[in-house]
Amino acid sequence: MGQLPAPVLRKRNKMNVMKNIFDQKKMSRTEISRATNLSLSTLSYIIRELEEEGLLCSEEVAQNRGRPSQIVKINPNAWSVIGVKIGREEVRGTLFDATMKPLKSHGLRVLSHLRNNDGYAQVFKEVLEYLNCDNLFGVGICSSGIVEDGKIVVSHLMNVNDLDIGKILMKDFRIRRFILMNDVDALCYALSGTERSDFLVLTYGTGIGASFWTRGQTQHFEIGHTIVSSEGRCYCGQIGCLEYHASEYAILKAYKNQEIDFEDFAKNEEEKYRETIEDIRSMASKDFHSVQSYYEKAFQMLGTILGNLLMVLKPSSVFLLGEGMVNEEMARFLKRYIKNRFNREFVNDITFSIVKADWEQGVATATVHRFLHEIVK
Repeated sequence: MGQLPAPVLRKRNKMNVMKNIFDQKKMSRTEISRATNLSLSTLSYIIRELEEEGLLCSEEVAQNRGRPSQIVKINPNAWSVIGVKIGREEVRGTLFDATMKPLKSHGLRVLSHLRNNDGYAQVFKEVLEYLNCDNLFGVGICSSGIVEDGKIVVSHLMNVNDLDIGKILMKDFRIRRFILMNDVDALCYALSGTERSDFLVLTYGTGIGASFWTRGQTQHFEIGHTIVSSEGRCYCGQIGCLEYHASEYAILKAYKNQEIDFEDFAKNEEEKYRETIEDIRSMASKDFHSVQSYYEKAFQMLGTILGNLLMVLKPSSVFLLGEGMVNEEMARFLKRYIKNRFNREFVNDITFSIVKADWEQGVATATVHRFLHEIVK
């Protein structure tokens, strides 16, 4: 292979420098040199160019002895980026500066009469109008359901079909740099900044979702609608979905010891069932063992599906998130169940932990990763 043309090589080196500094927040020149395999002399030229373009800035940091060390950072004023989470009950967005520091946030409730294409479109536009700014780099949006090609293809919980987010951004805001991804994938991006190995994210609450992070990319799994039984009609129309048998809907039924229509639960959860669900969460948070009997059957089914995923994917870690994951004992229960049910050589010694992550920060980070090459000359 011949050498790359000088302009192509220079841009590739500049991109490499920018991406490393963006991901690490701030780095010394020596650290950048190691991460990019660029000599210090070449690096000095690249940093100077990026500073002149307004993308980087440097600061002197005092040391115990010798000359001060120079730390290189992304210029916080280089751009702004918006992250938006479209959820069943709220559309919420955050405006970040170029260092991913939140500048302002705005959220609007989505009441039951707005849960349709027109309602979500209107609320989304109102949130974006509030956050829009002059130096906007791009917009990242995450949503529950199946998303592809700039559309929310279907979200049964939100009563949405073929909602064209890309069309709204282009037509109403002239925004062409955007990403639309599943909300669990956004959490993967949020966690990827501190986790270097492959990991699986599982979200648990009134719904169940999963996404696998590997080689800098996400792989989404529609785990909540995996068919695990020949009984139980899900709100999506299928019989036997995991969400019917293992989500907080199943916990609620066990706690109340009565049948509850799943479609009614999906439509009216916050109005009719939220108070009881929050009571169960509160008890589980304080003492999981006191309510464990209501979770056991559901978590055994969840653990079986999770164990099967671990056999195939072999991640180093499992991160559990969501409103329903309220006690580390839940993570230990799932790990014990999988360890007892599956041969160790199939699932390895994987760590399980309950963590927190931010949807808007995750999808905004993914947007910068996707389009950074467009502003690096």
